[in-house]
Amino acid sequence: MGFSLTIYSSSPINAQTNGAISVHEITQGTAPRATLDIQKDPTGGFNVQVVTTNFVWRPEMASMQHVPGEGHAHVYLDGRKIMRIYNEWFHLNTYQFSTEPGEQLLSIEFVGNDHFPYTIQGLPVGSEQIVDVPSDEIQPTSRDNKTLLFGLIFLLVIGVGGLLFRLRRGR
Repeated sequence: MGFSLTIYSSSPINAQTNGAISVHEITQGTAPRATLDIQKDPTGGFNVQVVTTNFVWRPEMASMQHVPGEGHAHVYLDGRKIMRIYNEWFHLNTYQFSTEPGEQLLSIEFVGNDHFPYTIQGLPVGSEQIVDVPSDEIQPTSRDNKTLLFGLIFLLVIGVGGLLFRLRRGR
């Protein structure tokens, strides 16, 4: 799927570190680097390989003490965190995570074992690439939500009616 970009920039991945209690500030020379190799999956979504240098995937150390150069990555779709990954391969399930078709920004951000992001001059270290999500591979429309809402209102009315009936009958 074309182009890949290693980033140390402020937009849009910069937002991912908001709220982080701590960061792992590193130099450009020691920074992990990644390229995203994204292939369309014939059954839907995308298969993504995160090809890295200067980084060791350590799933067994997740939520443990920080060791420089180790960790996992957080994955974002259009700025919304959708998952953690613990090795170089993952499947982007657009049926689960995309609410609209078209071009969307897929980003990964390297984090230490302790989940704090790697940064260079305060900016997160990762990679990003545009994916084009087909219209037949997104979450279902809100029609299902309207049916659910109607069902909940119906049950509420029946419940309140039954309660009122019992209260009147108890007199």
